[in-house]
Amino acid sequence: MDRIKIKKKEAQFLKFHEIEIREPLVEDLIYAERVTGSTEGVKFALAVLSRIATFDGKQLVPEELQKLRVKDFFEFSKAIEAFGLEELAKELLSSQEKQALSLEK
Repeated sequence: MDRIKIKKKEAQFLKFHEIEIREPLVEDLIYAERVTGSTEGVKFALAVLSRIATFDGKQLVPEELQKLRVKDFFEFSKAIEAFGLEELAKELLSSQEKQALSLEK
């Protein structure tokens, strides 16, 4: 039986030195819901993050934030909780868990 050769290929991803986060406003949640058509999920979370965070001084659109590595996204979600934004952090982590479950299927 032949063995399959698997090569690990590095993905192109976003790297940042400094990320600044402000407290989300209701208008940020409304924006995220409007552009994603949902109030949950990874796309919703990225839409909120695109409004409340700057990355090395730049505000990025949700599509650009899709280039974050998953482990950076997890770390970012935990950092948000440290800023007292527990509800948003819970939504992010919940979104990630749902996404991981759907990928396993």
